[in-house]
Amino acid sequence: MLRSSDLEYDSYTSREKDMASIFEEAIIVILFIALATLIRFWKLGTWGFWADEIFSVQDSIRLPDVMPINPIIYMIMQSIMNIFGVNEWSARLGPCIIGVISIPFIYWIARRMFGASTGIIAALLSAIHPWHIFWSQNARAYTLAFFLSSLAVFLFYEALEKNKVRYIISSLILTVLSIFSYLHCVLLLPVFLGYVIILPFLPVNIPKGLNQKILLIFFVPFILALSLLFLPSVRDYVYSGWGSNEWGRNALYMLFTIVYSLGIPFTVAAFAGGIHALAYLNRGGLLLICYALIPLAILLAISPFLNVAGYYLFFTMPAYVILAALCASELISYTARASKILSASVILILVISLIAQSYLYFMVENGGREKWKEAFQSMSGEVEKNDYVVIPMPRVAEYYLQKSNLLQMESVIGGLESFKNSWAKEKRNVWFIFDEPSINVLDPQQRFREWLYANCHLVKEFPVYARITDRNITIWRLSQNEL
Repeated sequence: MLRSSDLEYDSYTSREKDMASIFEEAIIVILFIALATLIRFWKLGTWGFWADEIFSVQDSIRLPDVMPINPIIYMIMQSIMNIFGVNEWSARLGPCIIGVISIPFIYWIARRMFGASTGIIAALLSAIHPWHIFWSQNARAYTLAFFLSSLAVFLFYEALEKNKVRYIISSLILTVLSIFSYLHCVLLLPVFLGYVIILPFLPVNIPKGLNQKILLIFFVPFILALSLLFLPSVRDYVYSGWGSNEWGRNALYMLFTIVYSLGIPFTVAAFAGGIHALAYLNRGGLLLICYALIPLAILLAISPFLNVAGYYLFFTMPAYVILAALCASELISYTARASKILSASVILILVISLIAQSYLYFMVENGGREKWKEAFQSMSGEVEKNDYVVIPMPRVAEYYLQKSNLLQMESVIGGLESFKNSWAKEKRNVWFIFDEPSINVLDPQQRFREWLYANCHLVKEFPVYARITDRNITIWRLSQNEL
């Protein structure tokens, strides 16, 4: 027979073990945060800007005269650049810090939904994942969208599970902020709608928060906001974030770029985690499946008509991270009795594949971007005041070359004969600088390149092969004596 003192001792021992476990868990997460910080700040200002970063920097400087469709990140960037000046490091500092901050929140979300081991693994995967590292080192809105949308989804889940008005209001606010941080986060709305529609049709207990009050608080503001689309100015503002599909992307391209960006082992792990959640009809897992697949399905459907890319879905990456972590956690739990070596090997493959991709990113792929900065630095002092510079995106040359005599390559290719006559009369040097992805789109028949190779001479090349794409930049010159 146990005495009361024995029960008190056992209770004390149990609490002591729990405290020790929580302390160990906190130390591990802190180490992952430190690792994520070191990785994301390494070479943060070394990489030159790629085109979209330059557009972000220029639009941030012009605020509030120019109001882009993703205003929150531009405000953050402008505030930091006002303090540290305009350069690669300061422009990326905000997204970098947000990327680091997202690590403990992903841990917290995964832990609340599936337990401590899933939370720890999710933090590790986020810390070393090359896709997350890349966008953390970009003067773009993607890490902010990752951060806000993951919290919005989690609080929506908590609101339904616990029937808490404050949670659904918080989710509403975070969803609005995520949309203003990155317009494509509007696809969170069909995620939430799809989740509440499918739950009653599944053999699961309906959460007590799935009621009229909670749903009206969340969805009515968005229904009212739809009326704004009747205004032409609002429609044009929203459409400016999409554009036509001039790059010829399609559904298969979208799907493959998502798998490549996540990594094949990681994608398989996330898929297995989703199957596990579906098999056990876990409500949190079902919401994550909706979070991962519904935006993907919508973009796949519209990809033949609008300009969409795989990285537009980066805001759904939290779902893949947590599902992959769930798979790893369940594998450890299931095989602990049978084969620890097997479970450790599978997880090791997953981690090593992410580390290998990150190594290539830092050591081989120039941060996954073209060498525009190096190319324009090589032209400094060579380009005379009256020379023309032909480039696919003139705003890139505006930033790095600080020059106004810029011609858009698309216009030159379309009216080459007219431009040749004009250049011959003016007797000016003409510089051509372009990257391989752009010239392949602008000159699919290679007729312009045939003229270029026959009449101009190659000045310099800046080769980079990153993310399975040739991102080589070449500089050509048409001199006065050749006009």
